[in-house]
Amino acid sequence: MSDSSGSPNGAGDGDDPVDPRRVTATPFIAAVASVVVILLIIVVSGWLSPAEENVTQADRISRTVADFIQAHNNNDTDLQESLTCSSWSDGRSVLSGREGEITLQQVESSEINGDRGRAVVRISADDAEGETTDTWQLTRVDGDWLICD
Repeated sequence: MSDSSGSPNGAGDGDDPVDPRRVTATPFIAAVASVVVILLIIVVSGWLSPAEENVTQADRISRTVADFIQAHNNNDTDLQESLTCSSWSDGRSVLSGREGEITLQQVESSEINGDRGRAVVRISADDAEGETTDTWQLTRVDGDWLICD
């Protein structure tokens, strides 16, 4: 008997035969979903643990010391005033009397007791004193460390 439907595979019900070369979107959709999940994890973890919270108080003290020395070298009195306590006196500063540009060698250690801090700071300059190490006193005001006498 011959099939008069004209279907090459003899499928007379109107369905197309399954093509084994046919490509599905499933792998692409899975890859996109994986990327979305990874991005959501990154965003949520950044939201729950912001980078500024990963900075230690010792890091903040070191940044204040470095900013103060840079302001001193640049004669930026406004920045120096913003980094010092209201009782600050330039005459009692460990930088007073130093000649030339001062270089921060290292903040060797920081000790924090509540809103008070001390940092052992090693600096150098092109003067007769050369490299010196001093203990700097700091106070935390509204979350920022200020250099005090």
